[in-house]
Amino acid sequence: MADEKPHLNIPQHVKYWHRCLNSLLPTQYTSTDSSRMTLGFFILSALDLLSAPPLPLKQKSEIRTWILKCQHPHGGFCGSPNHRYPDGFYGGEGEGENMDPANLPATFFALLSLGFVGGLEGVERGKCLAWLKRLQRPDGSFGELVTREGEITGGYDMRHCYVLAAVRWILRGDEVLTEEEKREDIDVDALVGHLRAGQTYDGGISESSSHEAHAGYTYCAVASLSFLNRLPNPQDGGAEPGLTNLDATIKWLVSRQVAYEEEEDEDEDEDLSMKKEREALGGVYDNSPSVPGLTTDEAEFVGFNGRCNKTVDTCYAFWAAASLYMLGENNAKLVNTEAIRRFLFEQTQHRIGGFGKYPGNPPDIYHSYLGLAALAVMKEPGLKPLDSALCVSKQQRERISKARAAALIPTRTYWKNGFCYSIRADHPDFEKKVAESEEPPKEVMDALESSTSKELAV
Repeated sequence: MADEKPHLNIPQHVKYWHRCLNSLLPTQYTSTDSSRMTLGFFILSALDLLSAPPLPLKQKSEIRTWILKCQHPHGGFCGSPNHRYPDGFYGGEGEGENMDPANLPATFFALLSLGFVGGLEGVERGKCLAWLKRLQRPDGSFGELVTREGEITGGYDMRHCYVLAAVRWILRGDEVLTEEEKREDIDVDALVGHLRAGQTYDGGISESSSHEAHAGYTYCAVASLSFLNRLPNPQDGGAEPGLTNLDATIKWLVSRQVAYEEEEDEDEDEDLSMKKEREALGGVYDNSPSVPGLTTDEAEFVGFNGRCNKTVDTCYAFWAAASLYMLGENNAKLVNTEAIRRFLFEQTQHRIGGFGKYPGNPPDIYHSYLGLAALAVMKEPGLKPLDSALCVSKQQRERISKARAAALIPTRTYWKNGFCYSIRADHPDFEKKVAESEEPPKEVMDALESSTSKELAV
């Protein structure tokens, strides 16, 4: 019987993700308790990309309740319920947020995850948008929290810009803002200026032009510009684009592709073998690496690295390829798709499902998701088409847009026969139901008056 051609083993991947969802994770994940929201998103989105059967309604409801419990009273979300104190422990918004602050990545992943289990109802949209604005520095960059003294602290890297731009898009969308909304919004032009300032001499992007370019930072900057509608567009003569040299960025991303060579015979001298393996992982060879357009030699396996002379890694197949696709569909021809697929299927795909970071590594949630995302970017059969900027299926991005629109529709409550009901303003009977609303029961009114009296006494 002929050997089966390497492929994406969808049933095994579905089993892997169901194990991650429904059983205890390995001990190594203990240190990621503050990132449980992130892990939860990867699991839900992976099952969506794989078109796995929908979760039971009861389980969806439980997940939704868990996510909303992580919402911070000052706006945003925490990474897990263990990092969310009771409301009484928090001071007012003007007292700083350095005690148990909300978390930008957790907020991003919480909003995306809610899209899989019901929608954005229950999200404190106004508080979250105000919190985003408080995190912006005058130079356009974003920090992680605001101290009691009003200082914005945290790094200056592009990851903050990415998750913040994504959260802003999820909550605001692409609508043109009114003048009042602009005053309440972040400074978009300052953010674009910060992103432009991160482009380095070789075309990649870092946290500043004097740092080493990195594929992950480049992705974050490109995706941020996509959310802001500021990617270079020759037909658009409007606002200043966010990249100073588009051709250099594309060239730098294409150059992240390097050939990977499997280890030589086992009887080879161990030191020499290890040296060759390290060099192969790092893309260091006697001859030039196999990069489409730069060499005529076809490598069997091609991976992506994140920086020059670094190791190939499953996740960079997504960061680099997704960036190229966002900068133009025609860039797909610059990616050695077949050799990259072989690398992922034969070198980092694990027999139990999932993907490892390097060849021979066990699967982990982070690399398993980004391995699927990379293949979805390259239009792998059996996977839903991926939205490169949001890192979810295109179908899910559309659902998020609809959920946003639904969450923005005003609702009113009305009483009938002693019961309280909620009705949306777009319901055909909205005006009739509100007009016919009865008075609340006497015990409800008495409870409200008692509560108001106590507040006034304080």
